[in-house]
Amino acid sequence: MIKVIDAHVHYHIYARKIPEHCKEFLENVEETSITLKNEFVEIEKILLVPSHPCHSDDCYDGFYIDYEERKRNPDLYLQWGEVNPWRCDVRRELDKQYSLGIIGIKLHPVHHAFKPNAYREEEGGLKQLLYVYEFAEDHDLPILIHTGTSIGVESRNKYADPIYADDVAKDFPKLRIILAHAGRPLWYNTAFHMARFTRNVFLEISSIPPKNILKVLPRLHEISDKIIYGSDFPAFKGQDLAEYAYQVYNVLKDEKIMRDNAKRILKIS
Repeated sequence: MIKVIDAHVHYHIYARKIPEHCKEFLENVEETSITLKNEFVEIEKILLVPSHPCHSDDCYDGFYIDYEERKRNPDLYLQWGEVNPWRCDVRRELDKQYSLGIIGIKLHPVHHAFKPNAYREEEGGLKQLLYVYEFAEDHDLPILIHTGTSIGVESRNKYADPIYADDVAKDFPKLRIILAHAGRPLWYNTAFHMARFTRNVFLEISSIPPKNILKVLPRLHEISDKIIYGSDFPAFKGQDLAEYAYQVYNVLKDEKIMRDNAKRILKIS
């Protein structure tokens, strides 16, 4: 039995609690199932990601919806925090989320319209974003940054290039930076080389079809200690959580990626 930590699940989307202008995405929720165990794998922990599946002007997207679900099953669920640096008092909101217990902080440049390095003066000097990174570093929290394109309503894919996180890795060398989706589908090489050559950068491989993972990341096993599994559930109609995990394992054959790396990199006890 393969034990799995799924680092990227959108419970509030599964619960159909998303903004009205995002509702077309709900077609992908049909016939999906949060199955925790089958003949081959068992989902040990689920990390809840609060991002909406489209552009959002919300401060924290679905964080508090996910939090209510986490309270109902605290042994299964852990939770990413999230803030939109354009839309809220980041200091106050992160203090609140931290007090509720978060595993790290998710940033969604594509749906919230900012570059991950926009805190730098030459990139606009977005001080709210600077505080996010400072808070994460001070509290020893990893940052999960969406990279790669999105087809969500009003997405801004010009912010999707993982290279913008290179500044973050160098300006905050103590910060653990996870590139969600590994730069899908345009920037796989960029994401791979950042993870390979930058000590504090890691990849998370959610939303890459299992049969394609080693086609788009053919040298993945060279950095297998820096890869985290995630499903991006619910990403497509009929997705089954346990079955999807098995499909990924059947391709990669690496239990570190499915569980152990997340425990170590995200400091899950």
